[in-house]
Amino acid sequence: MDETQNPQQPQTPATASAQTPAPPGPDYRLAIGLGALTLLYPILNIAINLLGMEGTTRVPVNAWLWLAIGVVWILVGWLTCTPRPFLTLLATGIAGGMLTSALVIGIQLFTSGGPGLATAPFAIVSILAMHAAGGALCGLVAWGLQAATGR
Repeated sequence: MDETQNPQQPQTPATASAQTPAPPGPDYRLAIGLGALTLLYPILNIAINLLGMEGTTRVPVNAWLWLAIGVVWILVGWLTCTPRPFLTLLATGIAGGMLTSALVIGIQLFTSGGPGLATAPFAIVSILAMHAAGGALCGLVAWGLQAATGR
């Protein structure tokens, strides 16, 4: 009987990891953590309102913030070598949309006294769709970077 057929011989970490398949789904811990970055968007808008900045100033600031969040998502999805970057960043977008919607609803309930976004299900769905599309796009880029660099 040779070594490969001996059931009592323990596996070394190298052989155990080579036989372990990649997890079937996204990395939810990473998705929720990265999704929390989208909370910067409503917080930034509150700061802009408090500072009294005009609407024309808001657009470039928001665009740069979205770009920065997307770059962070791509870099983390690529450099952490997550086994499923597309699914993970898609889940990141969905988590970000859910967290952003919940924060905006909470802010509207306590500041304006009205339900605001809570009474507009189409708006919530559009926020989720926009975040999911952004996550999917970032996931494709991260997946391509992993494939191109052999990570």
